[in-house]
Amino acid sequence: MRVAASMLAMLIVALPMPKAYAQTTSQSGQQQPSDSQDALSARIDAAYGLMMDAGRFDEGYAQLRAALLSAARSDLYEFTVESYSNAGATFLNNQILDDAEEIFAEGLKTRAMQQDVAKRADFYLNYAMLKQAEKDYQCFVSMCATATNLYAHYHGKESQELLYANDVLATGVAAFGQIASAINIEQRNLKLAEQVTGTDDRFIWKLRNNLADMLRQMGAPTRALQYDLAVLEKRIGYYGPDHFNVLVSANNTAQDYLDLGKYDEALRHFQQDRDIAVALKQEGNLVEQADAWMLYTRVLSGAQPLDQPTLAQLRQLTTDPNYPEILAIKIANLLAAHFAAVGDTEGSMAQLERAYSVAGSTYGVVHPLTFAARQAMANLKARRNPAAAAADFASLDDDMLRWNWFQVSTSGNPVVAEASRALADDMLYDYARLAKDNASVVPAFAEAVRRWPTLENEKRDLLRRLSRLIDPNDLETRHLIDAGIQLSLAYQEAASSGDSSDDPGAVQPDQVEAAYQKAIAKVMAKYSFSQGVVDKPLPSAGTLLKPNQALIDYFITRKWRADRESAEPLEDERLYAIVTRKDKQPRLYDLGDSRRLIPAARETRMANLRSTHSAQERGAVTLVDLNATFTGLYAGLIAPLEPSLDGADTLFVVPDGKLFSVPFPLLQDGKGATLDDRFAVRMLTRPESLLNASVDQSLPKTGRALLAGGLDYARGPEKGAEPLPGTAKEVNAIASILRADDYSVQMLTGTAASERTLREGMERATVAHLATHGAYRDEKEGGVGGVNALWQSQVVLSQAGDRQSMKRDDDDGRLYGMELTSWDLSGLDLLVLSACETARGQETFVGGLRGLPTAINIAGAKRSLLTLWPVDDAGTAAFMVGFYHYLAAGQTYPQALRQTRRDARGGKISGAQDPRVWAAFVMFEN
Repeated sequence: MRVAASMLAMLIVALPMPKAYAQTTSQSGQQQPSDSQDALSARIDAAYGLMMDAGRFDEGYAQLRAALLSAARSDLYEFTVESYSNAGATFLNNQILDDAEEIFAEGLKTRAMQQDVAKRADFYLNYAMLKQAEKDYQCFVSMCATATNLYAHYHGKESQELLYANDVLATGVAAFGQIASAINIEQRNLKLAEQVTGTDDRFIWKLRNNLADMLRQMGAPTRALQYDLAVLEKRIGYYGPDHFNVLVSANNTAQDYLDLGKYDEALRHFQQDRDIAVALKQEGNLVEQADAWMLYTRVLSGAQPLDQPTLAQLRQLTTDPNYPEILAIKIANLLAAHFAAVGDTEGSMAQLERAYSVAGSTYGVVHPLTFAARQAMANLKARRNPAAAAADFASLDDDMLRWNWFQVSTSGNPVVAEASRALADDMLYDYARLAKDNASVVPAFAEAVRRWPTLENEKRDLLRRLSRLIDPNDLETRHLIDAGIQLSLAYQEAASSGDSSDDPGAVQPDQVEAAYQKAIAKVMAKYSFSQGVVDKPLPSAGTLLKPNQALIDYFITRKWRADRESAEPLEDERLYAIVTRKDKQPRLYDLGDSRRLIPAARETRMANLRSTHSAQERGAVTLVDLNATFTGLYAGLIAPLEPSLDGADTLFVVPDGKLFSVPFPLLQDGKGATLDDRFAVRMLTRPESLLNASVDQSLPKTGRALLAGGLDYARGPEKGAEPLPGTAKEVNAIASILRADDYSVQMLTGTAASERTLREGMERATVAHLATHGAYRDEKEGGVGGVNALWQSQVVLSQAGDRQSMKRDDDDGRLYGMELTSWDLSGLDLLVLSACETARGQETFVGGLRGLPTAINIAGAKRSLLTLWPVDDAGTAAFMVGFYHYLAAGQTYPQALRQTRRDARGGKISGAQDPRVWAAFVMFEN
């Protein structure tokens, strides 16, 4: 079933569907004589009745077990399976878990469970719900997977039974903290259910209710509220105002408003909850629960003072099992904040420990509420015991990274993926503050900064460690390792952007795991590394750098408001820079609010660098003065770091978010000197790129080159993009340079640069140079709304015409970033996209940037030369030819680019003297 299959592969390998055996006369004849079905039913009913008598439970239970075993010895297969399933479910519903487990375990081993019996689906689903109650996550998913397989087999892929089972799967997965996976399953389940039953079915309301609860847990109350309000209205219309289901929806809606800080609306819906509870006159404490919610809301909003009677009442609520666990957690956090404010650290810690205990026992150790309690305890310790706080943050960081990687990799939805990633921002915001005030914490925080932008997991880091251990000449094994890393990154990017399930060409999780296992198996077969050697961490930046080099790793931390979808979702945003030098502890710099450093007005000017199209330029006319656009950025981004840059002549810069759009070499100090004058600036797509920085940086002496330029963009009656006459001259001149350097050159001109031809050539090439049109348009700049940025980042090829397919299509004449992620460019030493705005993309929490730089990095090219904005056709051609001349003369890639810039600035390259040409080019090292 597609609703669950894409996620189950990431959750756990599902149990195979039990083999169905036909029930034959000969099989029946081999069994011992047994009771009839009616007699067995009577025995089972009598056993249940006996268990209900005071003091006779054990006797009745023994008789039930005997009756079930008699059924198991019979050939009444369907009856046997159903009896075991119902018995186990009965004990589960009465919270007698040990007996339920005994019955299910015995039933699973019966001969009936090996037969072609549809009731097996119910058995596995009931057993799964027991495993959920036992908090056995792995078995729960296995049992649920088998149940969904069986329901699909016996009842169909659109059956009510399967939809119900998928809802059990989703809510169970959420209960174990894997909320993004649960949301993905439930959203697909809801979509299918709406198609099957329509939107007015009560089951649909249940699914929406459950989905809203998951979204609220993920920290997306605005999205949850949309569902809860709709369900509340539907339920009132169907059941009337005083019904238990309406009470549930009113309470859920109130919790949404509570999380959003809209206390008046929360109180109004909690009052609705209370009024229904009074009208129903049901057993239990529904009225008291509503009163407790309203008391908490009034205190939280400041409407009611936290006096001693109120304090005592709230404290009692945190330990009373008759009230919801989520309420106990919220009240404990409220009291912790109160005690901390009045200086009672012990009282505050006791309440935080209470919140942690309730969250852990209710939701498990990997859940946002449990993480929040741990974070609050670490923050409290930071005031008096920074060392203990540092240890807590390091542990929390590691656990949240693993959890977040799984959420993002299974979300299948960009909104959910970013909501999951945003939950970590609060932790990183506080972790950064601790590191800023305690230098001893900076190395651990620097390692966190290395891993968070691309959610580096243990598997990719293991492959990187192995890559450094194997024989440098073992190209076959190295290629397998690279393929494992690339497929993992490609899947993560597709999953986090919502393209993993609907894009038939996207990498799937089974491919990632297969590539990883293949690489590991190859290394094990060829090498005898000890575990101690394999487990040795990757070298730190301080050991990789030379004395004349400095690494600047920029990292943005965010403090989100409750409503992340509001016009002003951020409470604060801090930009940090971690500067590392050879064999020295990294130093952390707080550069302030990045929104003030690059305010909206400056972002608008940066966007205006990409405006109207013309025939003379590769995409658009640059209308804005660059100095005015980027003035002051040196003072904000570089000047504070000067104490750590003394003696360096090379800067490795890892940007984050909007800093990918900054032309660092152009930045000028107070004396008018550019950063390019003082340093060789080398841009890294991610911190791990430093691992390859010492590898040969020169153009290989011989190899293959693929050059594309002078393309014909017309497609039948469609004129396509404007011709670029300079590109033909550009690639012809570069071809001459490379042929003189013993390169074999493949030229693609006119109509020859199709996507298929290009891929075949690039995957065999050492150097690839595409001189053509390029474009990136996000939604604010006229791009297509709701479309992944990797489908809006493109290079225009032959016969593209005017259409924009934004999907995998080898014949559409456009190479999109998402398509590029599935290419194998690990053999490319250099990829040049001599086109407009190929370095641009969408700021994202996962990867820092979503655009062609991301795609090229995933595809495995060692480095790429790209542009930040549209560039002049003739000036670009001349600039590129100069760059290749320096490469052929033996200069390294960074040296050649830097010297070409200097020549352009000095007027030695015709048409490239304007900084709008030479400053546009940025080389990213992967």
